[in-house]
Amino acid sequence: MNRTNKYFTRGLWIFAFQVICIITAMYVGLHSLILISIIVNIILSLGLLILLLQANKALDTNIQETDRMKQRETAHLQKEQQTTDDNRQQAETFRVDEALARIMPAAGTQFESVAAYTEKLLQNIAKEINIVQGLVFVLNDADQMFHVKGEYAYYSEEQPRSFPMGETLSGQVAKNQKLLNLKEIPDGYITVLSGLGKSSPRQLIIAPVVYNGKCIGIMELASFKPFGENEELLAVKISESMADLLNELRNRV
Repeated sequence: MNRTNKYFTRGLWIFAFQVICIITAMYVGLHSLILISIIVNIILSLGLLILLLQANKALDTNIQETDRMKQRETAHLQKEQQTTDDNRQQAETFRVDEALARIMPAAGTQFESVAAYTEKLLQNIAKEINIVQGLVFVLNDADQMFHVKGEYAYYSEEQPRSFPMGETLSGQVAKNQKLLNLKEIPDGYITVLSGLGKSSPRQLIIAPVVYNGKCIGIMELASFKPFGENEELLAVKISESMADLLNELRNRV
């Protein structure tokens, strides 16, 4: 803006000089001086016009420079925000990895059956993310049906129904091999018995357990509280981590 002020000051001096010339000519009353004053005013007006054009150009330059500074500042703030988001995501991932380490049994732990393994997992998950109910279904290669093999806090007069791939919500998850985070469980889908009576959780995660491109198990986790991104990521990591041992146990004669 300093350059613009400089041109503006020059313009004021020229305008003042013009006024002085005209007043002098009128006071003296000389026609020749008036003519000279007009000619001088024309020349000075052209000069003033040039100065105004230069001032406008300088102003445009200043505006452009201000815009560039704002763009650089915005880019810098966006970069800082992205760095903050990345650090937060890394911190959250790190906490998920810690939770996974507490849930998965230690390497070398022996399990007699699929039920013993999956029920231990569900108990550990309940301690970590406060699920109120959990089920693990495992694929039977003979009939190509998913049968329940692990339970946590399950209450019903009937055992959970088996299902083929593609049928029911869990069957669809098995077919698509993608986790489902259900925000509103249909009425009657799950019932939990506690000291307060019967109640129905409203949040459900259904996670596929995939081994060599084939879905061999389904894990259902129910809660009264919403499952967020961390819980989804944890469920994915659990299903990935349990695939090898689950496949080994289900194939034991």
